[in-house]
Amino acid sequence: MSDKPIDDKELLDNAIPIPHQEDELLEPIDVSEESASLEPDKKPKITSFAEREHRKVEWKRAPMQTGTGACHVKTFVTKLRLDALEHIDEIVNAWLDENPTYEVKFVTTTVGKLVGKTTEDALIMNVWV
Repeated sequence: MSDKPIDDKELLDNAIPIPHQEDELLEPIDVSEESASLEPDKKPKITSFAEREHRKVEWKRAPMQTGTGACHVKTFVTKLRLDALEHIDEIVNAWLDENPTYEVKFVTTTVGKLVGKTTEDALIMNVWV
């Protein structure tokens, strides 16, 4: 291995070519100061993947409304930050509002490590209906 620094031409000469088609090129993103600044009164809204890709679950068994026995579970996950905990409240309440026939039988919560690109503390909530 040489102690000589590699220049751009040498780096590009040894690079693996990546073929692409013209229609696959992405549109440039405007990163001007005007587009990046937020109004002082507006906080950035927390969004979850569930909001972007909402999928309606059609269960074969209807949740019983007798006050006994749970037959389905829905899991919610959030980071351990105050704003994220407030957000999970909104998500759980919205889910319950969307499903008025579901009777909550039992709720469990667990704090643990959520592993992804990074590892971070998370709250995992299971709502049994």
